[in-house]
Amino acid sequence: MSIFRLPYLTAVCNETLRIYPVVMLTFPRIVQEPVELLGYSLEPGTAVAGCIYLVHQREDLYPEPKQFKPERFLERQFSPYEFIPFGGGVRRCMGEALAVFEMKLVLAKILSSYELALADDKPEVPRRRGVTLAPGRGVNMVITGKRPAYAAALRYRAENLL
Repeated sequence: MSIFRLPYLTAVCNETLRIYPVVMLTFPRIVQEPVELLGYSLEPGTAVAGCIYLVHQREDLYPEPKQFKPERFLERQFSPYEFIPFGGGVRRCMGEALAVFEMKLVLAKILSSYELALADDKPEVPRRRGVTLAPGRGVNMVITGKRPAYAAALRYRAENLL
């Protein structure tokens, strides 16, 4: 089956990118002519940058924004100004298509072979590393093979790593 015909996988990837966008901010832009934005008057020459993370946390767009709900991407289409994990417009990330393809491919392969569960209930708080976000402490997982051969190989690898 093609990973392009798995709408729930796409929704999971989109929801992950919404909560943990690749970068926090867009590149700065310089205001060219007077403009009002969300009640603020911006004069020409003012430097502005969009915060991708805050756009993705807007409750009017994403009810319960802290909750992981892939279904929100199955229920509606978001505009290019509402969902911008790789930035937007002509300056968005050139690697977006490759990154999304790799994300889907890796997830599909892992999830077809293994069952994943969180090892604890501790919330993961993203940490800024340069211009990107990364897990602050790492995510502890319990991984179980879906087939006996996978489970045995996984146990063998885990035992030899420790």
